[in-house]
Amino acid sequence: MKNNKIKANILILLTVFFWGISATNTKIVLEEVPPGTLAFIRFSLATVLLWSINRKINPEMRLEKKDRKRMMFCGVTGISLYFILETYGISLISAANATILLASIPIFTMLGERVFLKRPIKKAESLGAVITLAGVGLVIGNSLRISGGYREIIGSMLLIGAALSWVVFSLANKTLENKYSILFNSTYQSLYGSLVLLPVALMEYRSWGPISMVSWGNILYLTLFCSALCTFMYLSALKELGATVTNVYINLMPFVGVLAAAIVLKETLYPLQILGGIVIVLGISLANVKSLWINSLAKGKKVLTQKS
Repeated sequence: MKNNKIKANILILLTVFFWGISATNTKIVLEEVPPGTLAFIRFSLATVLLWSINRKINPEMRLEKKDRKRMMFCGVTGISLYFILETYGISLISAANATILLASIPIFTMLGERVFLKRPIKKAESLGAVITLAGVGLVIGNSLRISGGYREIIGSMLLIGAALSWVVFSLANKTLENKYSILFNSTYQSLYGSLVLLPVALMEYRSWGPISMVSWGNILYLTLFCSALCTFMYLSALKELGATVTNVYINLMPFVGVLAAAIVLKETLYPLQILGGIVIVLGISLANVKSLWINSLAKGKKVLTQKS
């Protein structure tokens, strides 16, 4: 049991690192490859890989006809729409800002569960949500204050749109999670997502050109590590550690992303941007860590009761 916990902690730390620097990798590739084309290449390659693995691990599992529409919807919202919005957003703003804005996903998910699943929100979670949204405002406001250009406004809104599309995907995917394996869902959702991304890529054909080895290396990194490996590592850690602990780790992603952007892309970090990132992390941590403390206290009381 202890070894499983250690393994899960290592897996989630690796996931945070790989996902944290992905915006920087994306930014590098976007110098040569249009956003929609990049998303299509990434997930069409991931689909081929996932399909071959799924056939070996789940040879008897089949997608039921009644679940096709929901699976397609999840592929469109969680793959097509999310990565179109994310990739186009990253092409317009800094990789650091993109990473910080996407860190708000856990809070948007919590609010989505409250609205659509009627899950009650605790006081700590409510306060955490308000603080997180204030941090998002600081990050966006920093971009407008520095340049005031329309690119920053549109880019920031696209990233927020990506976060919201992931919330819709997460809620719609809950039914499928209880019925099919993680690998099976990932395979079919990547397939449907890639099919929708194809026409988007074709509309960018005038911008196509030679792709350097550097860009191909970053594309393969995004495909193999961020789209395939990290999904399994994250879900494995989630199963062992639970959502609360896992989300606390995910809060480290903005710091990893900002550091990667500063080191690799030489992006300038402004005080208001750093403050916004810290506020977002504090807000999400407040919503999660207090719940973790309460759960731990409850478990401790249970153990003491059993011993007495």
